[in-house]
Amino acid sequence: MPESPQGVQPTRVRALVLAALVGAAVTFLVMLLVSAYALTMPVVPWTTPMLMFAGAVAATVLARFTYLRNHVVRQFQDPVRAVATLAIAKALLIGGALLTGGYLTFALFSVGHLDAPLPKQRLVIGLVTAVASIALVVAGWALERACRAPKSNEDENPDT
Repeated sequence: MPESPQGVQPTRVRALVLAALVGAAVTFLVMLLVSAYALTMPVVPWTTPMLMFAGAVAATVLARFTYLRNHVVRQFQDPVRAVATLAIAKALLIGGALLTGGYLTFALFSVGHLDAPLPKQRLVIGLVTAVASIALVVAGWALERACRAPKSNEDENPDT
């Protein structure tokens, strides 16, 4: 029987793809229900992608500081803070993937009706928000990598 891996494992790409597919499926079902019952299609405000980009920048800055603290300075980190940082990274990865699938579906749902101004706006804002969601995934990936335990000195210098 193979040994089970110890500790928290990095998020796999297949988990991110699955999250994006779930986000796309849920959004597609909601959009079908909205159109089937002739309800008003939702409008995403421009503040949504801007706030998501701001969150991605903040997570990138946190990833940089975490990397410097863990891998360059090799400063002891409080275990509670380390777990919280890793939880933020995982949430950014999974949440960003869910939002990416959802907003891509939201944007592409309007492709057949581009002669009207509101579907054009939904398409543009949906695509910009999907890009912001991808930025969240990338920032979460960088933060997750920064949370990894540094290699020991024995691994770096095998001659001693």
